[in-house]
Amino acid sequence: MPGMTDEERERRRMENLQLIQDARLMDDPFMTRVFQDDTDGGQLLATLMTGRNDINVTKVITQHELPNLRGRSVRLDIHAFDHDRRDIDIEIQRAKKGASPKRIRYNSGMMDSNFLVKREDFDDLPEQYIFFITEKDVTGLHQLITPVERRMGPNWSLPFQDGIHIAYIDSSKADDSPLGKLMHDFRCQSADEMYYPLLRERVRYYKETDKGVTIMSDLFEEIRTRDREEGKAEGMAEGKAEGKAEGEGNIVLNMLKGHMHLDVIEKLSGWTADNIRALAQKNGLAVE
Repeated sequence: MPGMTDEERERRRMENLQLIQDARLMDDPFMTRVFQDDTDGGQLLATLMTGRNDINVTKVITQHELPNLRGRSVRLDIHAFDHDRRDIDIEIQRAKKGASPKRIRYNSGMMDSNFLVKREDFDDLPEQYIFFITEKDVTGLHQLITPVERRMGPNWSLPFQDGIHIAYIDSSKADDSPLGKLMHDFRCQSADEMYYPLLRERVRYYKETDKGVTIMSDLFEEIRTRDREEGKAEGMAEGKAEGKAEGEGNIVLNMLKGHMHLDVIEKLSGWTADNIRALAQKNGLAVE
């Protein structure tokens, strides 16, 4: 943290420690680090969410960006692949707006468009699973898991076997089922309160060991730097006197788009809660 006084460094260190202790798997930055390159963790998620015992995850990528030549790329929170080429996307969405059906449609299309190469047959597309884990009930059906399947035929009575499986998972409906216990773990701040040993130890590593805490602190600093630089760049592009203020606004806007907690944004940006909410409302974004 160059350019800071000793007092400022200590304050920033304490802020980072608090952010780490408050973090849950429902928070993008923390979830990303916990599951990064973790095939065992990906295996656990895929098995519990699909309800299948034949899933064998071979690769996990967090924050996987899939490019679009027209400019609108998509970044998948957890992108996993298994030995039978199944394609699994797991998204954390705290706000209802980010879990819209058309967002799922776009993710699905981007996953498919980045799979086939020239001359491959469409039937070579893999079976695809997309799960949106939400903070609250966004379907209004009051269920832990709400599957979504395409239908055809008289009265839409027959399955349309395109190999795409979609489900919303409401983490607030955590119960004593295997999936419900997983959602409980996603909402825990303390590793000691988690059911699954694999997740418990991963979370404990990043919250309680010197090396893990250092990694997470560095991640929060990266987020600050990245968002600040993006904000500055956009502010400079305006070429106006209010560029600095706009740059700061872009920093906060990026954090809102990343579905970060209100209290986390306050600590990272220095903005008040009222100003953050006003910016979110102006841009049609939700804030928790």
